[in-house]
Amino acid sequence: MDLSNLNDKQKEAVLHNKGPLLVVAGAGSGKTRVLTTSIAYLIKEKNVDPVNILAITFTNKAANEMKERVANLLGKDVSYLWIGTFHSICARILRMNIDKLGYDNNFTIYDTNDQKTLVKEIIKDLGYKDEISPKEALNIISYCKNKSIYPDEFLKLNTFYVKQEEYYKIYKNYEKRKFEYNSLDFDDLILKTLDLFAESPDTLTYYQNKFEYIYVDEYQDTNKSQYELIKFIGKLHNNITVVGDADQSIYSFRGADINNILDFEKDFKDAKTIKLEQNYRSTSKIINAANKLIENNTERKDKVLWTSKKDGAEVLYKKSSLETEEASFVVNEVTSLLKDGYKLSDIAILYRTNAQSRIFEEVFMKKLIDYKVIGGLKFYDRKEIKDLVAYLKVLVNPKDDISLKRIINEPKKGIGQKTIEGLEKEASKLGFSLTELVTDPSLFNGLTEKYKNTCRKFYDPLKDIFEHYSDYLIVDLIENVLDKSGYLKSLEESYSIENRSRIDNLNEFMSSAAEYQSNNPEDNIYDYLENLSLLSDLDKTEESNEAISLMTVHSSKGLEFKVCFIVGMDEGLFPSKRSIDEGNIEEERRLCYVAITRAMEKLYITSAEIRRQYGQPVYYKPSRFLNELDGSIKKLDQDKTQTFSNHELRVKTNEDYMRDKARESVLKKKTIKESSKEEFKIGDNILHSKWGKGMIVQIKLSTDGNELVVAFDKKGLKKLNQDYAPIKKV
Repeated sequence: MDLSNLNDKQKEAVLHNKGPLLVVAGAGSGKTRVLTTSIAYLIKEKNVDPVNILAITFTNKAANEMKERVANLLGKDVSYLWIGTFHSICARILRMNIDKLGYDNNFTIYDTNDQKTLVKEIIKDLGYKDEISPKEALNIISYCKNKSIYPDEFLKLNTFYVKQEEYYKIYKNYEKRKFEYNSLDFDDLILKTLDLFAESPDTLTYYQNKFEYIYVDEYQDTNKSQYELIKFIGKLHNNITVVGDADQSIYSFRGADINNILDFEKDFKDAKTIKLEQNYRSTSKIINAANKLIENNTERKDKVLWTSKKDGAEVLYKKSSLETEEASFVVNEVTSLLKDGYKLSDIAILYRTNAQSRIFEEVFMKKLIDYKVIGGLKFYDRKEIKDLVAYLKVLVNPKDDISLKRIINEPKKGIGQKTIEGLEKEASKLGFSLTELVTDPSLFNGLTEKYKNTCRKFYDPLKDIFEHYSDYLIVDLIENVLDKSGYLKSLEESYSIENRSRIDNLNEFMSSAAEYQSNNPEDNIYDYLENLSLLSDLDKTEESNEAISLMTVHSSKGLEFKVCFIVGMDEGLFPSKRSIDEGNIEEERRLCYVAITRAMEKLYITSAEIRRQYGQPVYYKPSRFLNELDGSIKKLDQDKTQTFSNHELRVKTNEDYMRDKARESVLKKKTIKESSKEEFKIGDNILHSKWGKGMIVQIKLSTDGNELVVAFDKKGLKKLNQDYAPIKKV
C-alpha cells in the first residue's frame, strides 16, 4: 500500500499495529488521513478481517467521511464495517443483545419530543406541574447520564439543586416508565451497553474477542461513560488507538473530560505517543499566533505546530471605541476582500456567544451582503426574541391575536390550547378580538370564573404597562415587559445552558433598542417595531451557499475558512465573565486557539472599548489573550470617536457592571445556594459542583468578592471568586 503521501509521523502512526497508541493531532495536521489509512493498511497489508475493527467518531458526518475514505483506499464497499458514532455503535450492540437486560429487541429510541412528553406526564402525576419545568428535569437527567450517575446515586450527591428530592423522583420514574414502555433515550444507548457488559460477561467477552483493533477519533471530547466503554471493549487485545488534541478540548459543559486524553499513558500500560505537529491548513503567521497563545496553558500535551507554508499576511488586531465601529470595520474589510477576489463563502465571523451575531447581521443586511448563521438561528428568528417582539406587538395592537397566542402562556401559566380556543369563542360572541378580550378588564365580568382567572393571569402583571405603554422610553418599556411578565425571571431560575444564552440574546436586544433610541430620540415603540419589521423583510431573501458564515467558536470546530474574523475579544466576553469567576480560563484559551486555527490565509481579531449591556454603555478592557498574543499580531490604529451623549455616559467598567448584574440576579432568585454568605478560611475543605473536592490554600480579601485559591483533588490549583463560584463547605 502506497504511504508516500504521508509525512514521517503520520506514517509512524499508520504502521503502529500493536498496543495502545495516543496520536496527539494538532489542528489541521491530517488526523482523518491517519485514521482512515491505518484502517485500510490493517485490512490490505496485515490481512485483518474488517469485522474485527471498530472505529468510533462523534458525528454521523465524520463517520460517513471515514467510511468513504476507507472505501476509496481499498477500492471496495465498506458499508458493513463497524464505523460509527458512540451512539450508533451502542444501538447496534443493544439491538442484538438488549433482551439480556429484560427489554425486547424491538425497543424504541425516544427523540427529544418523546422524552419531553414522558417527563411532562411524570411531573403531572407527581404533582410538580407548577414547580418544575420538563426541560430542566431533562437537562439534569442528561447531565447525570453523561456522568454515569444513576437515580439513587444522584440522591446521595452533594449538589446545588434546591429541588434535588423532586428531581430524583422524576429521574427514577422516568427510568421506570421507559423500561415499561420498552424504550430508551439517546443517553441510554451508552449506559445500557455498559449495563449489558456488566450484567452479561459472555456478551462482553464476545465483543472483546471480536474487536481486535479499536480507533477513537476526537478523544479529548469523550465523557466518563464513553471512556468506560472503550476500556471495557479494548481490555483483551489492548490495541487501542486514540486520536485527539487536548488543546482543542472545549466541551466540558457537555461532560467531556480532558483528563481522558491527559491520562491516557497512565490508563493504558505501555502506551506509545506520536505527535502530529505539521499543520497543512494555515500560514506560519497564523500558526505562530496559535502556538504563542496556547503555551500559556498547563493542562495540555506539549507540542508545537509548524507549517511548510509561507509566512502569509500579518494577523491583524483592530481595537475600536464602540461595538458599532467594530462591526463597521468588519463590513468594510469584507468589502475590500471581495474586491481582492475572495468569495463570501471564504469568510467567517467567529464570536464567543450567539447574542453577538446581532450587530453583524444588521450591518450585513443593510449592506445587502448575504450571510448565514451556522449552528443556530438568525438573531431575529430566535424564540426569545420572537416572544419579546410578540409582547410588544400585543401592547400596541389590540387585534394582533397571532402574537397573543404566541405568548399568552410564555412563561408557563397553565393556559392550554383548549382554554385559548374557549376564550376565542367568547371573544367572537362579544364582537371583539381575543387580544381585546384578554387585555380589557371591563370585558372580564361577562366571563365564567375560569376564563376570568385565565385573563387575569396574563393581564394583571402587565396592567400598568398596558395602561401607560406610550409614556415609556423604548428601552424602559422592554425592560418592564421582561420583568413584569416574569419572562426574564423564568430564564434566570433555570439550570439550562441554553437559557443562559437566551438571557444574553435578550440583553443584546435591549442594547439594540438602546442604540436605536439614541439615534432616533423622537421615535416611539410603534416606530421601533416598524424598524424591526423592515429589518426582518431585508432578511427574508433566499439563503445562498455563497454567503458569509457567522457562528460561535464552538460551532466552528472542525471547519476551515480562508479568512476569519474573531470578534469581541474583550475581557469578560472572551474569556467570558462566568469562566473568569469559575476559574475556567484554560478552556477559554483552548476555545480561542480553536478560533485562530480555523483561518487558512488571513486572520483578523477585533475588540471594542464600549458595548451596551441591558441597554447601558459599559467599558470593556481588551482580552488578556491579546497580551498573550503580543508580538505575533499587528495592531491597527484605533478610531478615537465618542458618540454617547453625556447623560448616557454613566458608564461603569465591565467588571463592575457585570458584578452588579450578577448580584442583582442572585438576589432575585433563591434557586442556588450562595457561597458568598459562607465564611471561608485557609484549610477548609470545599465541594465545587464541577471539579469536586478541594482545599482552600490561599485567600485574598476583596470587596468585589474574595479570591480563593483552591487545590482540587483532580484539577490542581484554581482561582475562584467566592461570590460566584458554585462551592460549599464539606
